[in-house]
Amino acid sequence: MDNRTESLFRQEEKSRVDILARAADDFQLELIKQLDDKDAHAIIELSGYCGEDLEKSTRFNATSVRKYFHYPKTFPILARHHNIPVGYIVGITLESLNKESWVKCDQHWGYGDTVYMHSFFIHPKYERLNYPRILISLFISWLASNGFRYISGHQSENRLDSFFPVYEKIKLFPNWQNNGEDVWYFRKKIK
Repeated sequence: MDNRTESLFRQEEKSRVDILARAADDFQLELIKQLDDKDAHAIIELSGYCGEDLEKSTRFNATSVRKYFHYPKTFPILARHHNIPVGYIVGITLESLNKESWVKCDQHWGYGDTVYMHSFFIHPKYERLNYPRILISLFISWLASNGFRYISGHQSENRLDSFFPVYEKIKLFPNWQNNGEDVWYFRKKIK
Protein backbone atom coordinates (compact mmCIF):
# COMPACT_ATOMS: atom_id res chain seq x y z
CA MET A 1 0.00 0.00 0.00
CA ASP A 2 1.36 3.44 -0.86
CA ASN A 3 0.34 6.97 0.13
CA ARG A 4 -1.62 7.51 -3.09
CA THR A 5 -3.85 4.53 -2.24
CA GLU A 6 -4.56 5.73 1.29
CA SER A 7 -5.68 9.18 0.19
CA LEU A 8 -8.27 7.84 -2.27
CA PHE A 9 -10.63 6.54 0.40
CA ARG A 10 -12.83 8.54 2.64
CA GLN A 11 -11.60 8.05 6.17
CA GLU A 12 -14.21 5.78 7.70
CA GLU A 13 -13.51 4.02 10.96
CA LYS A 14 -15.66 1.14 9.80
CA SER A 15 -17.53 0.43 6.58
CA ARG A 16 -21.18 1.50 6.72
CA VAL A 17 -23.39 -1.38 5.65
CA ASP A 18 -26.91 -2.77 5.68
CA ILE A 19 -26.82 -6.43 6.62
CA LEU A 20 -28.98 -8.27 4.09
CA ALA A 21 -28.54 -11.83 5.35
CA ARG A 22 -26.72 -13.70 8.07
CA ALA A 23 -26.16 -17.46 8.39
CA ALA A 24 -25.45 -19.54 11.49
CA ASP A 25 -21.86 -20.20 10.37
CA ASP A 26 -21.04 -16.47 10.65
CA PHE A 27 -21.41 -15.87 6.90
CA GLN A 28 -23.18 -12.61 6.09
CA LEU A 29 -24.02 -10.47 3.09
CA GLU A 30 -23.91 -6.69 3.29
CA LEU A 31 -24.95 -3.83 1.06
CA ILE A 32 -21.92 -1.53 1.22
CA LYS A 33 -22.95 2.08 1.67
CA GLN A 34 -19.49 3.46 2.52
CA LEU A 35 -16.23 1.55 2.29
CA ASP A 36 -13.43 1.86 4.83
CA ASP A 37 -9.75 1.43 3.97
CA LYS A 38 -9.49 -2.05 5.46
CA ASP A 39 -12.40 -3.44 3.41
CA ALA A 40 -11.26 -1.59 0.28
CA HIS A 41 -7.85 -3.21 0.49
CA ALA A 42 -9.41 -6.63 1.19
CA ILE A 43 -11.55 -6.26 -1.98
CA ILE A 44 -8.49 -5.28 -4.02
CA GLU A 45 -6.70 -8.38 -2.72
CA LEU A 46 -9.71 -10.62 -3.41
CA SER A 47 -9.99 -9.31 -6.96
CA GLY A 48 -6.39 -10.34 -7.57
CA TYR A 49 -7.05 -13.88 -6.38
CA CYS A 50 -8.05 -15.53 -9.60
CA GLY A 51 -5.97 -18.65 -9.55
CA GLU A 52 -4.20 -19.38 -12.79
CA ASP A 53 -5.81 -16.86 -15.13
CA LEU A 54 -4.95 -13.30 -14.12
CA GLU A 55 -6.05 -11.91 -17.49
CA LYS A 56 -9.68 -13.08 -17.13
CA SER A 57 -10.41 -11.47 -13.78
CA THR A 58 -11.84 -8.09 -12.95
CA ARG A 59 -8.95 -6.70 -10.96
CA PHE A 60 -9.76 -3.73 -8.76
CA ASN A 61 -7.26 -1.05 -7.84
CA ALA A 62 -7.55 1.94 -5.52
CA THR A 63 -9.40 4.02 -8.13
CA SER A 64 -11.75 1.33 -9.45
CA VAL A 65 -12.73 -0.05 -6.04
CA ARG A 66 -13.81 3.45 -5.07
CA LYS A 67 -15.71 3.87 -8.34
CA TYR A 68 -17.58 0.55 -8.22
CA PHE A 69 -18.21 0.32 -4.47
CA HIS A 70 -20.03 3.63 -4.56
CA TYR A 71 -23.63 3.21 -3.42
CA PRO A 72 -26.16 4.47 -4.59
CA LYS A 73 -24.50 4.90 -8.01
CA THR A 74 -23.67 1.20 -7.91
CA PHE A 75 -25.07 -1.70 -5.93
CA PRO A 76 -22.16 -3.38 -4.12
CA ILE A 77 -22.76 -6.45 -1.96
CA LEU A 78 -19.94 -7.87 0.14
CA ALA A 79 -19.84 -11.43 1.50
CA ARG A 80 -18.04 -11.92 4.83
CA HIS A 81 -17.15 -14.99 6.81
CA HIS A 82 -16.04 -14.42 10.40
CA ASN A 83 -15.95 -10.70 9.54
CA ILE A 84 -13.42 -11.22 6.71
CA PRO A 85 -14.43 -10.26 3.13
CA VAL A 86 -14.59 -13.44 1.01
CA GLY A 87 -16.60 -12.31 -2.02
CA TYR A 88 -18.57 -9.55 -3.70
CA ILE A 89 -21.04 -8.73 -6.42
CA VAL A 90 -21.45 -5.27 -7.96
CA GLY A 91 -24.33 -4.14 -10.14
CA ILE A 92 -24.75 -1.00 -12.23
CA THR A 93 -27.82 0.27 -14.04
CA LEU A 94 -27.59 -0.15 -17.81
CA GLU A 95 -28.10 3.58 -18.25
CA SER A 96 -24.91 4.27 -16.27
CA LEU A 97 -23.00 2.40 -18.97
CA ASN A 98 -24.12 4.65 -21.82
CA LYS A 99 -20.53 5.11 -23.10
CA GLU A 100 -20.16 1.37 -23.73
CA SER A 101 -21.04 0.44 -27.32
CA TRP A 102 -22.34 -3.03 -26.40
CA VAL A 103 -25.02 -1.69 -24.03
CA LYS A 104 -27.37 -0.71 -26.86
CA CYS A 105 -27.83 -4.40 -27.79
CA ASP A 106 -30.23 -4.65 -24.84
CA GLN A 107 -33.74 -3.55 -25.78
CA HIS A 108 -34.30 -2.49 -22.16
CA TRP A 109 -31.56 0.14 -22.29
CA GLY A 110 -33.19 3.44 -21.34
CA TYR A 111 -36.06 1.88 -19.36
CA GLY A 112 -34.31 1.98 -15.97
CA ASP A 113 -35.38 -1.56 -15.13
CA THR A 114 -32.15 -3.52 -15.68
CA VAL A 115 -29.00 -3.88 -13.58
CA TYR A 116 -25.80 -5.06 -15.22
CA MET A 117 -23.68 -7.44 -13.14
CA HIS A 118 -20.28 -5.75 -13.42
CA SER A 119 -18.27 -7.88 -11.00
CA PHE A 120 -18.78 -11.15 -9.21
CA PHE A 121 -16.24 -13.10 -7.21
CA ILE A 122 -16.25 -15.51 -4.32
CA HIS A 123 -13.08 -17.03 -2.91
CA PRO A 124 -12.70 -20.61 -4.21
CA LYS A 125 -12.71 -21.92 -0.63
CA TYR A 126 -16.40 -20.93 -0.41
CA GLU A 127 -17.53 -22.12 -3.86
CA ARG A 128 -18.16 -25.68 -2.70
CA LEU A 129 -20.43 -24.41 0.08
CA ASN A 130 -22.95 -23.05 -2.44
CA TYR A 131 -22.11 -19.46 -1.49
CA PRO A 132 -21.90 -18.23 -5.11
CA ARG A 133 -25.56 -19.18 -5.67
CA ILE A 134 -26.55 -17.69 -2.33
CA LEU A 135 -24.81 -14.41 -3.17
CA ILE A 136 -26.40 -14.18 -6.64
CA SER A 137 -29.83 -15.21 -5.33
CA LEU A 138 -29.80 -12.60 -2.59
CA PHE A 139 -28.56 -9.95 -5.00
CA ILE A 140 -31.43 -10.74 -7.38
CA SER A 141 -33.95 -10.60 -4.51
CA TRP A 142 -32.58 -7.25 -3.38
CA LEU A 143 -32.81 -5.87 -6.95
CA ALA A 144 -36.42 -7.09 -7.28
CA SER A 145 -37.39 -5.49 -3.95
CA ASN A 146 -35.92 -2.22 -5.23
CA GLY A 147 -38.01 -2.15 -8.40
CA PHE A 148 -35.68 -3.68 -10.97
CA ARG A 149 -37.09 -6.27 -13.38
CA TYR A 150 -33.96 -7.71 -15.03
CA ILE A 151 -30.35 -8.56 -14.35
CA SER A 152 -27.86 -8.74 -17.21
CA GLY A 153 -24.20 -9.36 -17.76
CA HIS A 154 -21.53 -11.03 -19.84
CA GLN A 155 -20.66 -14.65 -19.13
CA SER A 156 -19.21 -17.65 -20.89
CA GLU A 157 -21.89 -20.18 -21.70
CA ASN A 158 -20.70 -22.78 -19.17
CA ARG A 159 -20.74 -20.28 -16.26
CA LEU A 160 -24.04 -18.86 -17.41
CA ASP A 161 -25.74 -22.24 -17.25
CA SER A 162 -24.43 -22.93 -13.75
CA PHE A 163 -25.46 -19.61 -12.17
CA PHE A 164 -28.51 -18.54 -14.18
CA PRO A 165 -30.75 -21.50 -15.03
CA VAL A 166 -33.33 -19.36 -16.91
CA TYR A 167 -31.98 -16.54 -19.03
CA GLU A 168 -32.19 -15.01 -22.48
CA LYS A 169 -29.09 -14.88 -24.66
CA ILE A 170 -29.00 -11.48 -26.35
CA LYS A 171 -25.71 -11.33 -28.24
CA LEU A 172 -22.46 -13.30 -28.48
CA PHE A 173 -19.27 -11.25 -28.11
CA PRO A 174 -16.26 -13.16 -29.47
CA ASN A 175 -12.92 -12.44 -27.80
CA TRP A 176 -14.57 -10.24 -25.14
CA GLN A 177 -12.31 -7.29 -24.31
CA ASN A 178 -9.43 -9.06 -26.09
CA ASN A 179 -9.22 -11.76 -23.41
CA GLY A 180 -9.61 -14.66 -25.83
CA GLU A 181 -12.96 -15.73 -24.38
CA ASP A 182 -16.30 -15.74 -26.17
CA VAL A 183 -19.07 -14.49 -23.89
CA TRP A 184 -22.79 -13.99 -24.17
CA TYR A 185 -24.54 -10.83 -23.15
CA PHE A 186 -27.53 -12.22 -21.26
CA ARG A 187 -30.63 -10.92 -19.52
CA LYS A 188 -32.65 -12.68 -16.84
CA LYS A 189 -36.11 -11.66 -15.70
CA ILE A 190 -36.16 -11.31 -11.91
CA LYS A 191 -39.70 -10.18 -11.26
